[in-house]
Amino acid sequence: MDKVKVSINGRETEVEKGITILKACNQAGIRVPTLCYLEDVCSNASCGVCVVEVKGARSLVRSCVQAVSEGMEITTNSARAMQARRTNIELILANHAMTA
Repeated sequence: MDKVKVSINGRETEVEKGITILKACNQAGIRVPTLCYLEDVCSNASCGVCVVEVKGARSLVRSCVQAVSEGMEITTNSARAMQARRTNIELILANHAMTA
């Protein structure tokens, strides 16, 4: 089992090569919110609630489907990621009937 070193919220950690960012964060004790993610079920990354910033990436990354790579720098709690999560939840709620 090969390992890679990644940085999550400024903290270096070593995780199994090829696992998702979401699993790497969980292993590091860092919670990333999810809505549509079900472990061992086909991931379609449809909700966008698990987005994180990855240094060098042009846009936010859905952590439930993106694999880690050596030297990756991940930020889970940036203002940009948190605003995107908020917006995604608002869009999901706007498209679903709510009953009292």
